[in-house]
Amino acid sequence: MKTILSHNSKLKILSLFVLVGSTVLVSDPIQRNFLSEPFQFQSTLSNTVTKSGRSNKPDFAPDEIVIKFKPHISNDELFSRSRSLGFNVENVSKRAHFTTVKIASTETIEEAVVRAKRDPAVEYAEPKYYYYAQAAAPNDTDFGKLWGLNNTNQTITSPSYTTNNPPGAAAVGKDMNVLGAWDVTTSCSSIIVAVLDTGINYNHEDLADNMWDGSASCLDKNGATIGGGCPNHGWDFASGDNDPKDEEGHGSHVAGTIGAVGNNNKGISGVCQTAKLMSVRVLGVGGGSNASVADGIYFAVRNGAKVINMSLGGTQYSQLIYDAVEYAKTNDVVVVVAAGNENTDLKTGNSYPCKNNNTNQICIAALDQNYQRATFSNYDTTTTAANRTVDFGAPGTNIHSIFGSETTFDEGTSNYTGWTTEGSGGSVTWAYQSCTVGSATLKGLALPNDCSVIAWNFTPPYPTPTSVAVGLDRKVYKTFTIPANSTKVSVFHTIISDGEGYTNCFDYTEAYSKNATGSPFSSGTLMTMADYNRNAYTNKFCRLNDVSFIGSEEVILNTCMNSANTNCTVGYRFVSDFSTQNGGAIVGDFHLSAWIASNNSYGLYNGTSMATPNTAGVVALIRAYNPLLNNIEVIQKLIDGGTATASISANTKYGKSINANASAKHLNQVTGVTATLQ
Repeated sequence: MKTILSHNSKLKILSLFVLVGSTVLVSDPIQRNFLSEPFQFQSTLSNTVTKSGRSNKPDFAPDEIVIKFKPHISNDELFSRSRSLGFNVENVSKRAHFTTVKIASTETIEEAVVRAKRDPAVEYAEPKYYYYAQAAAPNDTDFGKLWGLNNTNQTITSPSYTTNNPPGAAAVGKDMNVLGAWDVTTSCSSIIVAVLDTGINYNHEDLADNMWDGSASCLDKNGATIGGGCPNHGWDFASGDNDPKDEEGHGSHVAGTIGAVGNNNKGISGVCQTAKLMSVRVLGVGGGSNASVADGIYFAVRNGAKVINMSLGGTQYSQLIYDAVEYAKTNDVVVVVAAGNENTDLKTGNSYPCKNNNTNQICIAALDQNYQRATFSNYDTTTTAANRTVDFGAPGTNIHSIFGSETTFDEGTSNYTGWTTEGSGGSVTWAYQSCTVGSATLKGLALPNDCSVIAWNFTPPYPTPTSVAVGLDRKVYKTFTIPANSTKVSVFHTIISDGEGYTNCFDYTEAYSKNATGSPFSSGTLMTMADYNRNAYTNKFCRLNDVSFIGSEEVILNTCMNSANTNCTVGYRFVSDFSTQNGGAIVGDFHLSAWIASNNSYGLYNGTSMATPNTAGVVALIRAYNPLLNNIEVIQKLIDGGTATASISANTKYGKSINANASAKHLNQVTGVTATLQ
């Protein structure tokens, strides 16, 4: 590519209710205070006023008015007096001395109010006005950067995805309509959301108050009680311990999107501002396995999670993961997964668990700021929509959330300055080159110091590369200064190695790292790249069966991680044997990064990994507002409330983007519960 309610218990739901006929005044500056101003008739009852900046709601009931009678009319006369005026009485409020009545279908609200006022026994009459709990934008300092929650055509600074940034005025309102949903409720403290990812930085200022507390008691993946509980808010299945703290930032970013603390005047707000976040670390630095993911699912379900977020994926189907999601289904858990970031049509391509057909699972594509499908997002054009594996779209580019402190070195922009060369081989050495590869450019360190290796591999008529000396052993390296105790250090690079090879590596390239200054070749660690560990030439990248070695990969530099030393040296070595051979190597696309946790840092990410938690947050809102909805009913609410979106109409199952307000506004909240107005 971050309290369990039983069916027979009395539930305490912390929620925002719609207030009908109360004395709460709306604060919207464009809304008149009808309690102090004369009623001004409108030409049509469909004229509405925006209350939250997002949802249009009526000012008054279309077929009811209220009538306040003068004090000399006894309470026992209220019903008959109202009936004598030709109205059907809905309710009699004796203490406040008024009635609520329904008007005839042939009469307008305006006419009914005027007619009622003519009776000398009536003190006043007015429409049945509506008042609403107001969900203004929260006071979180970076809320304006959360375009997925409130798209105002804002420009995201220093974007990592430049398309449709800014999206244009026509994109205003192309978001998940979360402000409207917050008119319904902002409370989801009754819902545990499990984040199956790289862990969560549970000490972060915007997460700490929303972390699930398993310190008193928790269960392992098999349902047995864990001695000492889960004091660190979850479990680590990547390392096999009870401390699932994030070591690279991805899981914390995901967790923040779902449930960062809202209205705390810090950072961001999650979609579900008070969700209980369970950290289930299933991905170590460099990835995870089907075993760790499945174990994480069982752990999350056994400890009460009702929503599971899995912003992860791979190309292979796993029965183990499928069965674990089925177990989640038997326990009424909704599982939200990412579609993947390969721009692949899943009609023929693979991305799992997205392609699994568990009915309690939904798979999410990424949308940009203008609600176009993000260029990297997977999709599914299967002819029959019901058979498509990607279900919905949600915001997934330039998503601002919790991160950490990341130090990066992009040699493509610095032209590879400061590299040291050493070794034997005459005048042929490593040097910076900018080489054309088709319509693209590869900048990097080349040996020999020209682009002949590129031409030999990519440019017809494939001219023979410049000869290198026999017995050449040329090395190049550079030391980078990184934060002490960095928990993830990695290098991304593209290596092209050409020379005498076939079944044995007579000419080859090696890559080294070392957590110190100076040459890494004698005391450093060899890097690996997939599928090139042949015979006795382990970790030597070389020609095979007349095909050059060409590989692009992120390599985790374990030697530079969790060290008090702030130096990380990376080096490359090309070796030729003692028979004459044309060839050489190029190392390009070099990007080194070092990450360390921070309790007050934020950053941008792109990916279906970001669209997934946006959706999971909405699922948590729905489940909190009506916990009696089962997993299938919750998904149906997403379908019913989704917004038809052209860019994914033919490549997702439902052709819709997630709409929090429309999915939540028609929900019936559970009655007979204790309620606290927030």
